[in-house]
Amino acid sequence: MTSVLAACNPLSTRLTRVGTCALIACVLPACAPSDGGPPLTVQRDSTGITIVESFGPAWGDSAHWRVDPEPLLDLAESGTGDPHNFYQVRDVKRLPDGGIVVVNRGSNEIRTFSADGSFVGAAGGHGEGPGEFANLQQVEVVGDSLLARDIRSRVTLFGSGLQHIRTVQLDDDVTDIRYLGSGTMIVRAVTHYPEVYGVIRPPEVLLAYDLEGGRRDSIGGTPGSEMYVADMLSGPPLFGKESVLDVHDGRIFTGSSDEMQIEANSASGETVRILRIPDYPLALTPDQVAVERNARLDIPLPPGVTSLPPFFVQAIEDMPSPETRPAYADMLVDPTGAVWLRPFLGQSERGGPEHWVVLASDGAWLGSVEIPASFRVTEVGEDEILGVWTSEFDVQHPRVWRLRR
Repeated sequence: MTSVLAACNPLSTRLTRVGTCALIACVLPACAPSDGGPPLTVQRDSTGITIVESFGPAWGDSAHWRVDPEPLLDLAESGTGDPHNFYQVRDVKRLPDGGIVVVNRGSNEIRTFSADGSFVGAAGGHGEGPGEFANLQQVEVVGDSLLARDIRSRVTLFGSGLQHIRTVQLDDDVTDIRYLGSGTMIVRAVTHYPEVYGVIRPPEVLLAYDLEGGRRDSIGGTPGSEMYVADMLSGPPLFGKESVLDVHDGRIFTGSSDEMQIEANSASGETVRILRIPDYPLALTPDQVAVERNARLDIPLPPGVTSLPPFFVQAIEDMPSPETRPAYADMLVDPTGAVWLRPFLGQSERGGPEHWVVLASDGAWLGSVEIPASFRVTEVGEDEILGVWTSEFDVQHPRVWRLRR
């Protein structure tokens, strides 16, 4: 299975003028603008794979989809006590009964809330035993059950009422899971780490498992996420690229962020459709790279420390200067099948609202949707977005915002 790509330059004025994203206003294979110019989107088939290419946003400069200025629900303010205090929130998802589940990494807990924000219950906690977590990262909704991923490649299934059903240890170094349906979870795992210095990209494999932890099949792979490795330091490089994964309606969506492209694959891993925006602007200037490098060195120091260690400074200064930025930093597929791509923001570029690029369910580029500043989206619904907002005092607020299409 070919890896997948998708792009979005948060600094490009072209993107900010695009506005927000609207529904499919054009019919493929040719979607022409109203002035009778060349089609904005074309579709063709190549060896059984449908390729959809967009050359401009269907919405032009207008903003067709909007997020309301005020949240519908804030779980940090919908009640009192410890259940409504959050730290290191990793995931926020809507439950089938209308409730909400939150992964609170700070306490290694899964917390559930009613639709009005009242606390319902919690599971997990620090530990190595059944139903406990060392570093809780993610939750997937499986009917009326929940599938939770620990960073140590352990996956735990909780039933209705958060009762512990089973904990299984998966193979390899698992970085992500998605519930595909029909008792199948798709796992993204690192196969090996190259033992070299500099910028590396450990390859990942996509594996299918059943909910008992039995491996069913290997269904492809992705390039993985870039890392920078030096003598005494490892971490993300300047403008490092990452691979992404999501599922919808029995299909597996992947992307590598090298360019503006996303691939939709069957449950067995065959590529069935490629969504692409050719020549999407991703070029970086030397000044942008220099500002980003300086931002890595301009960080708060611990009490009693007056300067950064020389090895750290040297490692940052030795980082290669990329010529292009990642096309995107994350991908979510909403219930309608629309693909949402979060723009990559370097450390020097954060602080304002994000403009997510949206591709319609037929693959056409619609435009972009402005997401409130300091809000990290974890799920997109038909008429809402869920995630966590962080205040200027670093207080986290799991929130729900109204999305108007």
